[in-house]
Amino acid sequence: MKKFLILFLSAALAVSTAVAQKKLPVVHNTLKGATNARTTIILPEVKGFKCYKADFHIHTTYSDGSVNPAGRVAEAWYDGLDIIAITDHLESHSGVRRFFKVTAPYNKNKKPRAYVPPGSTKMPKSGKDPGLKIDFNAIHKEAESANRSKGYGLLLVKGCEMARNNEKLGHYNALFVDDLNSIYNFDLKEAFKNVKKQGGLIVHNHPGNVEKYETNWHTDVYNSGLIDGIEVANGFRYYPQMVNRCVEKKLFMLGNSDAHALTGHRYGNTGYYRTMTLVLAKELTTEAVKEALLKRRTIAYSGGELIGEEKWLAEFLNAAIDCRLASKKSGKKGDSHTYTLTNNSSITLHLRRGKTIYVLEPFKTTTMSYSPNAKTGKIGKPKFTVNNMWQTDYKHPVIEVKIDK
Repeated sequence: MKKFLILFLSAALAVSTAVAQKKLPVVHNTLKGATNARTTIILPEVKGFKCYKADFHIHTTYSDGSVNPAGRVAEAWYDGLDIIAITDHLESHSGVRRFFKVTAPYNKNKKPRAYVPPGSTKMPKSGKDPGLKIDFNAIHKEAESANRSKGYGLLLVKGCEMARNNEKLGHYNALFVDDLNSIYNFDLKEAFKNVKKQGGLIVHNHPGNVEKYETNWHTDVYNSGLIDGIEVANGFRYYPQMVNRCVEKKLFMLGNSDAHALTGHRYGNTGYYRTMTLVLAKELTTEAVKEALLKRRTIAYSGGELIGEEKWLAEFLNAAIDCRLASKKSGKKGDSHTYTLTNNSSITLHLRRGKTIYVLEPFKTTTMSYSPNAKTGKIGKPKFTVNNMWQTDYKHPVIEVKIDK
């Protein structure tokens, strides 16, 4: 009996061990499904134009950024954008220098390869302009390959950033250029002309030093029609004077991140989307987006604030808000009207009526009542100062909301 019991226990142990080995998985997923989701930014259609989210100023590891082109494409898609322009510095290739440094031990002389970028402040003592040493077109091909292989469907605008004597002349983006390698010239104005020959556009970037440093050179390039737009918002910085200039000179306005590090590091915990430009275009094509810029159908977004021409700010607000007459009440002093306002966009809107501020959050509804005017006896229509919108003269627009009957 004892012998039989031992045999039975041994057999049971063998069976349980076999079952355990059979059920042991090769891989156990600790988190089911995707680890991240694309940010959804819902914006209204404005006057028949779709509202695309764009960032026209981004850097990669090929200049002074810390993310490669494929990473920038993926990052933009996850951030909810539709359009990006990788704009690495045409004259400063610190990323290439770093690469040469880490590969130096494998060279015969153990030293980094010689690399001389174009001078951005003064001509080299030799008097010879060294020109470009890397293929800027290849940077964009790398981004396009990632966009295509991952199926992101972003529109990639070909561009770069140019500078000479950084503090005095400033930085400028070239956009919609066919061949980036052929636009370089030591004379920045001549480089601008090379961009124009290819049908490209030029944007004055982060013009924060305009009061102190603007010279006759700036007056000349503006009056010559070489500048097409201005970056009125860069990151969390907004340049009110440049809004006036854009309206006066009929230039388009952009809001860009100027991302060097990961955008999540700068915007992740702020509660706001990354700085971007809302482009009002018919479709997501190079031709349609370029046409929208030239027609100045843009609004800059930065830190939850919207910056642009009064016309398009008003059109955006009315497209985003659904205003309805909810009820009418009769009283001794006349009828009063109650309206419901629903924000059908992902952007919070701050509406001020007198001293009262209504924070209309995304996809939320608020109500407000209007009584007859003491002098005229008429009931006013919903009209607000929009506190998170900016137009010329550093002012908030006053916009009447259309009632959808």
